[in-house]
Amino acid sequence: SAHAAVVFTTAIHTAVDSSVNTDELAYSGDVSSSDLLHGIVGVTGGAAFGANGATPAGLNDGVNGGDYNEVGLSALVGAAWPMTTSTIEYDLGVGTGDGYDITEIQSIAAWQDAGFMNQNYNVFVKYLGEIDFDPTALTTVTYQPSPSNGSTKVNVTDGTGVLASGIEAIKFEFLVTDGNSAGSIYREIDVEGTATVVPEPTTTALLGLGGLALILRRRK
Repeated sequence: SAHAAVVFTTAIHTAVDSSVNTDELAYSGDVSSSDLLHGIVGVTGGAAFGANGATPAGLNDGVNGGDYNEVGLSALVGAAWPMTTSTIEYDLGVGTGDGYDITEIQSIAAWQDAGFMNQNYNVFVKYLGEIDFDPTALTTVTYQPSPSNGSTKVNVTDGTGVLASGIEAIKFEFLVTDGNSAGSIYREIDVEGTATVVPEPTTTALLGLGGLALILRRRK
């Protein structure tokens, strides 16, 4: 896809004393239960996903999970623990017939120690009608601010308003993070977007060749 500029917005919340602060709940209010991924069962690959109650479903269930200081390892219920290098794919479908426009990706990670709140992953997309995912990553999220405890949030957008158009599936590949080869504790990944709308021929004619070229370039 052609992009004006991919924009990364990051946030971090850490506790002075992680043994008494509920820093793992810092972004729980930002978790979405109405994004494009919600309700879809992802197809996993690579290394293992989850332990102690964490499951792949924790990535897109609209639940942040709890705080270790309050409930111990039960805090992983509602979260996902992808070991590196795990992958998960989501089939979005065709929308109204032309796939989906991806407008934003949000990821939240949080844990009380060991750097499990760092984020490092690739995003791949499959365009409508294609057999395989585009081998070139749509974007790579790398936000590893080093503190060993707390919550991080990353929002990925594009200067044009659309990260990719005509998408029928999206895949996340989780990579090794700084100081911890065991992965990260992701509370949620949300993908926002709308069904792709292809202009009618008369509209395309009004756009001219330049406008048509831009649409085609953003489709693939």
